[in-house]
Amino acid sequence: MPFSMRAIMRSVVSAGAALVALAGPALSSAALQASPVLIEISDRSPSAVITIRNTSQDPIDVQTRVMRWTQANGAESLEEAEEIIASPPMTTLRPGSNYAVRIVRSAKGQVSGEEAYRVFVDQLPDATRQKNGTVALVVRHSIPVFLGDGDGGQPKVTWKLGSANGKLTLQATNNGTRRLRLANVAVRLADGRRVTFGSGLLGYVLAGSTMEWRSNAAVTSGPGTVTAVTDLGPLTAEAHGLR
Repeated sequence: MPFSMRAIMRSVVSAGAALVALAGPALSSAALQASPVLIEISDRSPSAVITIRNTSQDPIDVQTRVMRWTQANGAESLEEAEEIIASPPMTTLRPGSNYAVRIVRSAKGQVSGEEAYRVFVDQLPDATRQKNGTVALVVRHSIPVFLGDGDGGQPKVTWKLGSANGKLTLQATNNGTRRLRLANVAVRLADGRRVTFGSGLLGYVLAGSTMEWRSNAAVTSGPGTVTAVTDLGPLTAEAHGLR
């Protein structure tokens, strides 16, 4: 069953807010760490390791799941993955301990293009602390995983300006065989305005996919020039304009 990535992240934020509201007299800081922040595997090297750490003075229960990550019609979605698994999916970390979780491709055969997944490493709520009036904040780490054929590949992204509810949108279509990571994205419009889509990480446009982002700027006509910082270096590209 597919899930909206925004819906999942909203549920995590809501759960965290609920725990804070119930905290009462004491609140324990979250203590789960996970690395690396990005994983690449291939049919030639079909596994990787995530190291999870408990930096607190208490044991914590951790769940690790792998979700298939896709983009369609300008939006992202997640669904349970079967071809890549986390082993073990559940563990209890002792105070101050490290633990290795393997991310393994269970499917056989050659990979065509690049597939995208996300590994969610979740600290599970401790019911006993809630009963005692001390609540540990729930922590979630979301780690992108890219499965390719091992031969590299390049993104091939085209850009288009549009509108939604009177606001300017930016659409990116990637016809290449590799994702593109985008940060510090801005558009210089034909009327001279510079519209930003936030500082820092905006997101990814996955291989063979289309993503769309909405700005707070009113719509305008004409083409524009996109600038961004990507995982492959600085980017400057023309965006087809509104009619």
